[in-house]
Amino acid sequence: MRGYLPYVLGAALGLLVAFLLNGAFGIGGIAQLLLFGLLPAIGGAICERITSRN
Repeated sequence: MRGYLPYVLGAALGLLVAFLLNGAFGIGGIAQLLLFGLLPAIGGAICERITSRN
C-alpha cells in the first residue's frame, strides 16, 4: 500500500483542484466530466513521477 501513497495523494490534490475550478467557473456537462476524470489521474501520475525520481 505504501507504494501507492504518492499516486493517491496526487489524485486527491487533482480532485481538490477540480472542485475548486468547478466552483469558481461553474463548469457543467461534458467539460465537468472531463475535469473530474482527468485532473485526478494527471495529478496522481505527476506526483508519482516526482516522488519516484528521488
